[in-house]
Amino acid sequence: MLQAPSNTEIRQAVSQDITAITDFVDKASLTHRHLDWRPLVEWVSQPPFLLRFANQQLTALLSCAPDPEGVAWIHAFIMDHWSNQVNAVWHSLLEPALIELAVTRCQVFSLSLSDWYTRLLRSSGFTPFENIVILHWGRELPPVKNMPPEVLIRPMEPADLNQVAEVDRQTFEAAWVISRASLERAYLQSAHASVAEVNEQIIGYELSTASSLSSHLARLAVLPEFRHLNIGYSLVAQLLEYFTQRGIWQITVNTQDNNQASLSLYKKLGFFQTSESFPVFTKSG
Repeated sequence: MLQAPSNTEIRQAVSQDITAITDFVDKASLTHRHLDWRPLVEWVSQPPFLLRFANQQLTALLSCAPDPEGVAWIHAFIMDHWSNQVNAVWHSLLEPALIELAVTRCQVFSLSLSDWYTRLLRSSGFTPFENIVILHWGRELPPVKNMPPEVLIRPMEPADLNQVAEVDRQTFEAAWVISRASLERAYLQSAHASVAEVNEQIIGYELSTASSLSSHLARLAVLPEFRHLNIGYSLVAQLLEYFTQRGIWQITVNTQDNNQASLSLYKKLGFFQTSESFPVFTKSG
């Protein structure tokens, strides 16, 4: 492990650090933040959330708590300012975090939104995993398609979240599953959320966010045994109608560039792929 200079300290954050962390994040000029549903301070009590002090001043932090178990995304790497010590600071925080995550055999992932952060990931042995691509809706409502008559689509309710979390777990690869806690956060922040059910058993769901001008399809899942029945198509078609009735026509969605099933579905619904993409990297803990 890299040895920190004698005037530095690296330790796990505690709840008493929240005020200092909030002030630091507001002023820091070098920031990587993951696109998750929870504010950074919510991760403080979930290790590893490491703080780096120089001369008793907070200068950098790294948060990468597992969520769900076995999968850890880097939620944040933040440094007070750019300097030629960025690489050393990054490694001084990452290496003890990886040691801690290795105990539980976590696989570590990180989305990169900037070239400088991509270079840091590559310098520490992260390898390309997948690419996230951005799709925009073409503003033409798709035709209605038939579903099995026993399938009901209705608004999602708080009492549905346990079943929805199970649909999420069974639908996505481990890297893309979100925990029950994060799913609840997503639901509370959503502008539109619906479920598909058969005999009161939830088999699919959709969850979307919105601003005054645009909306984003954030999650879409249908249990594998119920695919190819136009259920995912109908969930999205209904949200498109919902937002357009409210004057929102700018609608986006993200997916992996190798997820041909999703790309095909969104194309049928009138989405087109843009040139925007962001790499995801991984490293075994």
